Amino acid sequence: MRPRCANGGLGMKRLLLASLLAVVFLGSGIWGLGSSSADAYFPFPTLSGSSGLVRIPDAQALPYKNWNLAIDYGIQKNNAGDINLMNYRANLGAFHNCEIGMVGGLDPTGKDVRDGVYINLKYSPSIGDGSDPLLLAVGVENLCSKNLTDLYMVATKPLNQGPMLSFGFMADFPSNKFRPLGMAGIDVPMGTLSILADCLAGETVFQLDAGVRFRLLPTFALEARAINVLAGQPNAQQAKDPQEYLAGISWINPF
Repeated sequence: MRPRCANGGLGMKRLLLASLLAVVFLGSGIWGLGSSSADAYFPFPTLSGSSGLVRIPDAQALPYKNWNLAIDYGIQKNNAGDINLMNYRANLGAFHNCEIGMVGGLDPTGKDVRDGVYINLKYSPSIGDGSDPLLLAVGVENLCSKNLTDLYMVATKPLNQGPMLSFGFMADFPSNKFRPLGMAGIDVPMGTLSILADCLAGETVFQLDAGVRFRLLPTFALEARAINVLAGQPNAQQAKDPQEYLAGISWINPF
């Protein structure tokens, strides 16, 4: 039997939603949400570890010799009761255009840190000239995991108005069977605040994720994420991930 959150899933969900609203308020009221120009900033990690959006990677990689740390806390919605989540990630720009990272967190009970970490690899050469070139990346997530490893290829293109559009292909192997998935996402920067959304779609799978990223500095961000937001809706399709609500921080070159 999986444990229920000590304070109740409803209270934790309200706390995470309040954090999300606070981030949006700070970004709009203090730092000028209406600004259409995007400040330059380092790529920050997804929930799964690689640099990217909410859940899916984009085609950016940490610059050579730079590194980051990220941590999220939240809950996972479950029929047997809400489960406490804690997820930590670290990435290193190990070579030019090459990012290596690791992902860890709590075990399925939501009480103890799981034994071992998973490895992420990404190679991201740029294509084309100019200030906003098309980026292409290939990579693998959760290497060393028995059931969660996936492969991907993704392209990212900054648009003239400021948003960055990402789209590509992911393949995972549930029950040791190959499953192809399309993926797409967008990062809409508004000054120091970014509105994020991404999705995964396949023959029988559809998952939508949303989040916000508030950059206190170009190298430090507060983040809130909602994973698989359509879970529990009528006629909702199977998803890759369970429904989760998380809040956390990401820090580039902390020391």
